Amino acid sequence: MVKKNYIIVTALLISCFSQDVYSQKYSGLQPKVDAYFAERLRSMDEETHLISFGQKSEIKLGKVEEGKSFVWERWKSKVLQTDSLPVWSTNLENRDSISIHHWELKKEDPMPFYFVRKSDDENRKHALFLNLHGSGPKNSEFKNTLAWTLRFEDKPSAYFIPQIPNEKRYRWWYKPVQYAWERMFRLAMLNDQIDAHKMYVMGISEGGYGSQRLAAFYADYLAGAGPMAGGEPLKNAPPLNFRNIAFSLETGEHDRGFGRNRLTTIAKEEFQKLATENPGQFINKIQLQPNKGHGIDYTVTSPWLVNYTRNSHPKHISWVLFPMDGRYRKGFYNIILNKPLAIKEGDEYDRLVFDIQFHENTINVKVELMNNEMTETKKVEDLDFSIFLDNNYIDYSKKVKVFVNDKLMFDKKVKTDLSNMIESCAIFGDQDRIFPSKIDISI
Repeated sequence: MVKKNYIIVTALLISCFSQDVYSQKYSGLQPKVDAYFAERLRSMDEETHLISFGQKSEIKLGKVEEGKSFVWERWKSKVLQTDSLPVWSTNLENRDSISIHHWELKKEDPMPFYFVRKSDDENRKHALFLNLHGSGPKNSEFKNTLAWTLRFEDKPSAYFIPQIPNEKRYRWWYKPVQYAWERMFRLAMLNDQIDAHKMYVMGISEGGYGSQRLAAFYADYLAGAGPMAGGEPLKNAPPLNFRNIAFSLETGEHDRGFGRNRLTTIAKEEFQKLATENPGQFINKIQLQPNKGHGIDYTVTSPWLVNYTRNSHPKHISWVLFPMDGRYRKGFYNIILNKPLAIKEGDEYDRLVFDIQFHENTINVKVELMNNEMTETKKVEDLDFSIFLDNNYIDYSKKVKVFVNDKLMFDKKVKTDLSNMIESCAIFGDQDRIFPSKIDISI
C-alpha cells in the first residue's frame, strides 16, 4: 500500500510540474486557448465547420510534442471542469443494484443508461462498447441488454448501455442522441481506464439499425461495429466509411422482417467486393445464421470485435459525408470543412464522397457530389476543406504535393503551428489527432 501511494503521489507531482512548465511557457496564450475551448464546448453541437482559433503561433518541429501536451492538458482541464463520465458499476452479480445514470438531452427526454466495467483489474485499460437495445418496451429491453452484456466474453471491457429516451421517437441516430454519443466519445478519450483505440458500437434489432448508421457516421472514433438482427439499406450507412474498421453483421437466415436477411446479403456482397479490391482495408464478418429468425446468437459479436484496434492515421480514407437526421459531420479522421456545405438533406445530390490517399509526400484527393441512392456522382463546385497533417503522414524535410481531382493544388513544405493543434483538438477531442500542420483547399 505504501509503495502504491508513493507511485500515485509521484505521478501527481510530475503531472503538476509538467503543467506548471507548460503554463509558464505558454502563459500569454493560455487564456485565449481556454476561452476558445470553452466556446467550442458550448456551441459544438450547432457548429457546421471549423471555427478558426484566430491567432497563428509557429512552433519548431522539435517542440511539437511539447505543444501537443500543452494543448491536451488545456482541453482536458476545460472539459473536466463541467463534465465527466459517471463512476462505473463493478459489482455486477446483483443486477438490481447496478446504478442507472441519466443524461439530459437537447429537445428530448433524459436518457437513462448503465455504465459498467466487466473486470476486477482497475489498472488495465478497457475496451468500451456502446450497446443499443431493440424496439420493444423500453424498460424490459434495457434490462435484457444489460443481461446479454454480462454474458459476452470480451474482458477487460466497459459498457455504456443507454435506454431510448422516448418510445415515440425510437431511433438511435436522431440529433439529440447524436450529441450524447459525441459527449460519450469526448469523455471516454479523457478516461485513463478506457482504451481510446478500442471503442465499438453494437446493438440488436433497432439497436442493430442504429449501430450500423452510427458506425458509418463515426467510424474515425471506432475500432469496429457489430449490428445484430438488423440490416440497413446501404445508403443509410455507406460501406465506404467502414474502410479501416472491423465490421460484423449477424442476422438470422429466416429473418424476413423489413427485408433484414435480404439487406444483410446485399451488405455481404458489397463488403466482400470492397475487401477483395482493397486487401486488408474492409475487415468484415457478415453472416446469416443458419435456421435462425429474428432471435439469433448474440454472443459471437463482441468477442470478435474486441480483437481489433482503431487506426487513427489511415493512409487511405473514404468519407461519404452523408446527413443523419438533417445533420452533417464537420470532420472525419483528419479532414475538416472550412465553411458550411452548400447541400442539405432532401437534395437530389445530398452527400459528398471523398477518396484521399497518402503516399510518401503526395496526397491524392478525389471528391464529388453523390445522389441519395449512391448511384450517380457529379462535379462539386463549391467546397472549402482542410487536411490536417503530422509526421505520421508526411516527411517535413520535403515538399508536399496535393492533387484534387487530378489538379495540383499545393506544392511546398508545410509549417507547424500551435493554432492547428488547438483547432484539431477542439474538433476531434482526440489526443491522437492533435495535428501541428494543415493544408487549406478551396474548389
